[in-house]
Amino acid sequence: MKSPLSVSPKVRFGAFELDALAGKLFKYGIPIKLQPQPLRVLLLLTGRPGHVVTRDEIQQHLWGNSTFVDFERGINFSINQIRSALCDDAESPRYIETLPRVGYRFIATVTRDVAEGSAQRRLGHVYDWPPATETIHAPEPDTHRSSAETLARRSSGSNLHVRLFAGILAIGLTLVLAGVLFLRSRDHRARHDAREVHSLAVLPLENLSGDPSQDYFADGMTDVMITDLGQIGTLRVISRTSAMQYKGVHKPMPQIARELNVDVVVEGSVMRSGDRVRITAQLLDARSDKHLWAQSYEGDLRNVLGLQSEVATTIADQVRAKLTPQQRAAAKTQPFLNPEAQDAYLRGHYFAEKGTIEDLQKAVTYFGQAIKREPGKASAYAGLASAYISLGHMIYLSPQQAFPPAKDAALKALALDETSEEAHTALGNVKFLYDWDFAGAEKEFQIALQLNPNSVGAQSSYASFLNAMGHPDEAVARVEQALQIDPLSFAAITDVAWQLYWARRYDEAIEQARKVAEIDPSYFPAHVCLGLSYEQKHEFSLAIAELGRATGFCRRKCFGLIGQVSALAADRTAAIDALQQLKRRSYVSPWLVAVVYSELGDKNTAFVWLEKAYVGREHDLVFSNVWPMFDSLRSDGRFKDLTRRIGLPQS
Repeated sequence: MKSPLSVSPKVRFGAFELDALAGKLFKYGIPIKLQPQPLRVLLLLTGRPGHVVTRDEIQQHLWGNSTFVDFERGINFSINQIRSALCDDAESPRYIETLPRVGYRFIATVTRDVAEGSAQRRLGHVYDWPPATETIHAPEPDTHRSSAETLARRSSGSNLHVRLFAGILAIGLTLVLAGVLFLRSRDHRARHDAREVHSLAVLPLENLSGDPSQDYFADGMTDVMITDLGQIGTLRVISRTSAMQYKGVHKPMPQIARELNVDVVVEGSVMRSGDRVRITAQLLDARSDKHLWAQSYEGDLRNVLGLQSEVATTIADQVRAKLTPQQRAAAKTQPFLNPEAQDAYLRGHYFAEKGTIEDLQKAVTYFGQAIKREPGKASAYAGLASAYISLGHMIYLSPQQAFPPAKDAALKALALDETSEEAHTALGNVKFLYDWDFAGAEKEFQIALQLNPNSVGAQSSYASFLNAMGHPDEAVARVEQALQIDPLSFAAITDVAWQLYWARRYDEAIEQARKVAEIDPSYFPAHVCLGLSYEQKHEFSLAIAELGRATGFCRRKCFGLIGQVSALAADRTAAIDALQQLKRRSYVSPWLVAVVYSELGDKNTAFVWLEKAYVGREHDLVFSNVWPMFDSLRSDGRFKDLTRRIGLPQS
């Protein structure tokens, strides 16, 4: 017997809501464009979840007895449009299953209103879920029983023995099928319960405000969730940089699973309305695109970071991840008391992630505003410390302008919250690059990785430290591990290239850096690494060309490196010209001048500038044992004395 069509004012499945009265489809409250004909087909399918709707039924539902319609093309068009709107995959369906030459079955769990008059969802406002609903779980297909019942109906005109035989056959087949389904279900549950989730990605949360200027808020919430989940040592959590590649991109979930190599995916949305905020999140089995869990959280805007941490803790419970007491304590983020301070912090975090000099300057300003409005927040101090270190690392600020304020901010952050991984990483970088307290730096990096094993920043910083200390193989292994956490990140790929360069594996470094330079010619760190790697293979024209492509971004540093390559290529005129370019800059690292004179063969002048770099505590000096441009100086007693005073290992 055909299941009755149930038409409800609203039907919900996964992240979607189908409003029959309004004739609209929504995802997280945002209208999804769907033409009238596909919408009617979707209403038909969701009205009979778990049951086959034949192509003939769809034809009758849409066109009746019309003889002037290409039914096959119309049905195929409608189904394809629905799948596109739902981001469904015909080969691994999450919503609509195709039964070849028969019809379609809606296979997702459906929740629908029981009574009329339920609260309507309003785009751009925080809304309440309807109070009266019923949930319909799509049943397992029962094809054997359907065949037997069909046989029995067709035999209704035959004698009693035939009907009796058909009935017995139907009962027998039903009992056999029930046994098979029970065993299969029990086995499936056992496999599901036993299955461990080892990897997870948080896709960018959707900004439901309708205002693009609020993107920083949704991105900030995404970052907080990634950071909180990253603290779970038993999970590999994809880094923010790779996750953000999917912002505004609609790909089938199995494809995302393959690209990121993850077991489960979190997706959701953030909606602000006045002083209230709602976070909606759902957990999906990435490879099968099956819905596992979903929940909405609503609270005061001032406690949005605490609300987000609550979401992360719940997700950890859903994937059966083991949280240590320390990790659970760290996940309980203390709320901002001042909404303006929280807003400034999120803006600072947003610009810091962009990574350009101009954006990092904005980040410093916003973190400073957050601290001024609410001085008791460790996260704002940690963000400020990281921004200062980035500006110092890019040689935009002098060491004295960058690292002391970074250290001050990191220490204040740790005084407020000793579980801040970002603050420990920042302090480790200051001790490594400026204080030259190498034992203290290693301790801080190790603490940071204990707090958050999925921190790409901590992994990358520790890898650079290991290379500087003479452990190239371990350094390369570290960044390769970080690349698994951040597989689509240009920074992570380029970091592997840098560690290979310092390990003197130039062909491999070139291969890695090319991957980035060919995809994004504007990503200057890849060009710098390519240029220096080509230099060591004595392909000087290629080296200078690559460094030239980066001069618009790294300016001072690239001019010095071009001069150094020109000197090694015996082009003294170009080398001297590069030195003149450097001297026109307001701040010039003495280290850059030293490398040019080193390759020009003027050792005495090179050591004069190296001594100035030592006095100024230039951060590049910590890599003195691995920079190839100093090979001509290594046998000189002055170079050995320099590395001894810095505290580097003596070979």
